[in-house]
Amino acid sequence: MSKSNSVVLNDKQIHEIKKLVAETRQFFGVHPNVPIGNDIRLLLEKKDILLCEYPFPDTNGTHTYGNITWFQTDNSTITFIGLNTSSFYDEQIFAIAHEIYHYTTKSGKAYTPEIEYEDIVTEKQADRFAAELLLPAEALNDAVMNVFGSSNIAAVSDNRALRFIARIQCDWWLPFQAIINRLLEEGYISESQYDKLYAIDCRNEDGIYRRLLKNIDAEISELLNKRTKTVGVSNRVIETIISNYEDGFIDDDEFVRTLALFDKRPEDFGFCMDGEIDDDLKNFFESEED
Repeated sequence: MSKSNSVVLNDKQIHEIKKLVAETRQFFGVHPNVPIGNDIRLLLEKKDILLCEYPFPDTNGTHTYGNITWFQTDNSTITFIGLNTSSFYDEQIFAIAHEIYHYTTKSGKAYTPEIEYEDIVTEKQADRFAAELLLPAEALNDAVMNVFGSSNIAAVSDNRALRFIARIQCDWWLPFQAIINRLLEEGYISESQYDKLYAIDCRNEDGIYRRLLKNIDAEISELLNKRTKTVGVSNRVIETIISNYEDGFIDDDEFVRTLALFDKRPEDFGFCMDGEIDDDLKNFFESEED
């Protein structure tokens, strides 16, 4: 996610994003004051979006958090979100929300393949949507008023602001920088306070912010700051693979190899095939275990 002041959206764009967020939460059946957090993975199924998780490495100093891919079949459109699980877990949640914007608005390179790079304004809109979806303005305002009793918190100490941000992160599971952006976007902090807070190293375990976060909830602190490096895919895809095997559309070796792409084995689903797989596959699994 970019800094809030790197690209400025106009009032109409912000209004449309807030409206879209409200409609999306309503579609999901999630009240504005209810955190989505980790449940965003489950909500994708309601949008009929398949999630593919893989720990892609950084390339030439760049890092991809997620992307969306779709293709048309004879009867339907199949949509995948590719999630880079070498990112921190809170970044993964934000990346999914970001891609939901592209899916909902049919925007970005996935839907306009002739463009070479993602449009910075569209990306800013997707970031703002993700932040609003995960932490709606109404919920943020309630939190600010409950803690400070005022919508102007520019004068509070940095330590007090950080404690508040840490509590917000534990409840709503946004990345630290996204919360700082939200506070500036909604007018709760000044530009100078924003720059000072944004510059804090929120991942440093010995830093003030991580110490605050761990003291509020050590388990959530560890999870949100973990690079999970998960390999996986939505259950619907796995079920399709199993059905294709059971119906004879793929043979034993292809079944084993396809499951292995997602770090799965036939025995995980009740199939006993150790005696049937070929030597190449046995060598493959042995090398994975090493």
